[in-house]
Amino acid sequence: MTDLTRSHSFTVRYDDEIVRDAVRTFVWRRVIVEQLTIWLTSVLLAASSFYFLIWGDAGWLAGVMLTVSLLPLIFVAFTWRAHHANTFGRYKCMGDPKANVTVDADGIDVVSDLGSGKMIWRDVTEIWERPRAFMVFSGAGEFHTLPRETMPQEVQAYLRTRPVQQGPDQA
Repeated sequence: MTDLTRSHSFTVRYDDEIVRDAVRTFVWRRVIVEQLTIWLTSVLLAASSFYFLIWGDAGWLAGVMLTVSLLPLIFVAFTWRAHHANTFGRYKCMGDPKANVTVDADGIDVVSDLGSGKMIWRDVTEIWERPRAFMVFSGAGEFHTLPRETMPQEVQAYLRTRPVQQGPDQA
């Protein structure tokens, strides 16, 4: 693992594409890829419901099964909407879409028009690298986007190799 030898302060700038990519990536990985079993079950339920509709006598059962098979799609729509509204809402509230970031051995400090906050390393559960940003998670659905354009290479190397906390359900 790469260690930070000193504190690094830099200014990041957000834009629509960075924010959109973070939301899209979150929904794709968290709700679709990581929930593959639910999606396979949904497809099997949908196929079974068509079987009952065409060859079975239980039309009501087919309707129930088809309705249940659509629940994952509804969940994706709600998750997309919630994260899109929350992430873009914060971004659009920024007068100047930038933040001052300090990364050191203790964690990450962020100061912007919206206020300030500190994420300590023990609270970081995952770090995803994207082409233009890092997504730093402090919970399954809680992430902070850090654009990479002005981020020092030492910080980028540290984020790539940083071990993250494993919750009891991830160990």
